[in-house]
Amino acid sequence: MAILSSHLLNAITGEHAGDVKITLSNLDRNTSKIILKTYTDEGGRLSENIEIKLYRSCEFEMVIATEDYFRKKNPDKWKDRIISDVVIRFKMKDDNKKYHIPLIISPNGYSVWWSE
Repeated sequence: MAILSSHLLNAITGEHAGDVKITLSNLDRNTSKIILKTYTDEGGRLSENIEIKLYRSCEFEMVIATEDYFRKKNPDKWKDRIISDVVIRFKMKDDNKKYHIPLIISPNGYSVWWSE
């Protein structure tokens, strides 16, 4: 099985972004099927085994609910947000590989990269 992992850091406070909702979907043609709904742990981390061969397509979409996270952290300070979710589309083609996608998030921006 492939391993999908992520680590979210709060760019404002420098803290790990824990308890952030993440939804993973498999994209196949013009349809989307949710395959995972979870939250980051206290350390802002996510690690899930994904059996790629169960899906016809190898394209995935990860939606990170950053608006909900920042609303919970400080609703008065971060009420004027324009970004509600961070959406990342990516491919996982090798069932024996680890795919690590870390993010640095702020109320109105983010930085993402891929790391092996």
